[in-house]
Amino acid sequence: MGRVTKLSIKNYKSIHERVDLAFPEAGPLVIVGPNNTGKSNLMRALELVLGESWPGSYQPEDHDFFGRDPSNLPLEIVVEVEDVLHGHKYGTTAVKAFIVRHTGGDDRPYCMVMNDGAENTYVSNETRDQCRSILIGADRRLSYQLGYSSKFTFLSKLMKQFHQSLTEDKDRVKGLKDKFEEIRQSFEGIKEFSVFTDELQKQMDDFSRNLEYRLEVDFSAYDPSNYFRSLRVQPVQDGEVRTLEELGTGQEQVLALSFAYAYAKAFHGKAEGLVLIIEEPEAHLHPLAQQWVSRKVHEFAKTGGIQVAITTHSPAFLNVLNLEGLVLVGKENGATRVKQLSKEALSEACAKTGAKATPDTILPFYAAAATQEILSGFFARKIVLVEGPTEALALPIYLERTGLNPLKEGIAVIPVHGVGNLAKWWRFFAAYSIPTYPIFDNDAKDDADQKKRSDLLTALGIDAKTQAKLLSSTEWIIQSNVAIFGKNFEECLRSVFGDKYQALEKEAQDRFGLFPERSKPLIARNVAERISVDAGSNHEKKLKEFCSAVDAMKI
Repeated sequence: MGRVTKLSIKNYKSIHERVDLAFPEAGPLVIVGPNNTGKSNLMRALELVLGESWPGSYQPEDHDFFGRDPSNLPLEIVVEVEDVLHGHKYGTTAVKAFIVRHTGGDDRPYCMVMNDGAENTYVSNETRDQCRSILIGADRRLSYQLGYSSKFTFLSKLMKQFHQSLTEDKDRVKGLKDKFEEIRQSFEGIKEFSVFTDELQKQMDDFSRNLEYRLEVDFSAYDPSNYFRSLRVQPVQDGEVRTLEELGTGQEQVLALSFAYAYAKAFHGKAEGLVLIIEEPEAHLHPLAQQWVSRKVHEFAKTGGIQVAITTHSPAFLNVLNLEGLVLVGKENGATRVKQLSKEALSEACAKTGAKATPDTILPFYAAAATQEILSGFFARKIVLVEGPTEALALPIYLERTGLNPLKEGIAVIPVHGVGNLAKWWRFFAAYSIPTYPIFDNDAKDDADQKKRSDLLTALGIDAKTQAKLLSSTEWIIQSNVAIFGKNFEECLRSVFGDKYQALEKEAQDRFGLFPERSKPLIARNVAERISVDAGSNHEKKLKEFCSAVDAMKI
């Protein structure tokens, strides 16, 4: 079966300079990033080349060119493949890529590149069928995919394979014809059916008298060319057949994924290569269902015999062990840019900032410490890394009250479960060029020898002399690339706000039954929500300084 190895695009929609996406060998291609960065355009480009429409008929409109400017040429989409063979009178030749290209001239827009580099504008259906894509868009048109309106729908492709398998046995075909002839005769025994078919044929004959060919109506149950088109896929609930329209959208996509998986398993090694493109598989699913669908997507991309490419806004679909299939999409000067790292590239980036990383250990190292909350940083424009839940619950409130709304600005405040994990995750997100601002305190309880905090400061490029000063401070220090909450978060804020901070802590304990030893994060959030920020006060100045540092952070 054919498979896609690489997708390259330039001057198509939001994509200007060439972007490249490498398809992983055993896992889904997962495309993430903020809204309106071009994720769907990447998938539309792949579908344009491998989908049901004939690429040679594609005529781009103004909005298909980057910047809506047709002078941005060439518009080019290259899908590199392997295990695709083109048959000709001299034998077969390996195909290296399929290309859709517009140069503004008279060149044919669609061709394939042979293994020797030569371009061939004659692409047969037999060649193209060896590597096809099916798009499950955000609208989840399952009724379309499970119908016969196109030969490229799920059901049409499935029935084509059934038909080929069935007709290989001539005796079986004859037996089926005999049985279905009995069924047809049973129908003709119904008076109303006989009258209807006779009258329909009579009217068809009458209407078609001036045609060069005669139209006939055939209600036979079977012939080798159309029997399987009479089969239908129908959902059943409590033993009763339902329509596809009765399904919830979440149920629709689960059924679509199940159908694709079963298709690939049934015809593995026999059917054409299949790339299943799914836009936002998390849509309409509750969190637990998202996690289950994510697991199934990764499983059948690894073992099901099909390739999967998804766009998603959910960290449930991210798997660090499949990091090489992760594509982070952003925009730079109005154009879509992508960041996709191999394990070699990630380990090299981490090693440059002091980590002891190797390609063989880097992915398990991060997978062991990853959580969905941490991986949600891939959907943020900026990240604030904190040690634990206390800062994660309270700091967004202080930022918003000082004029910087984290939700509006796409800033994620993420707890990494300990000071020792700050350097690790700062290196990780820095490798993906996501601006990341780490915060820690100088509580020595979890870092008596200062090695964990020193590792972070070394990664940030801070020299040993400055490190010694920072690590001995009991004040709230705010720098352009890091903040330190003195001895610890609570004591620092008590010092900044004075007695009213402690008074609100006690009130939260008495009023809501929140105890410091078990509910410290909830107390800190409650205080942040209720404490007054006085105009012109020292604590307002300190909060604004902190807010400015977070707002201005860069990679």
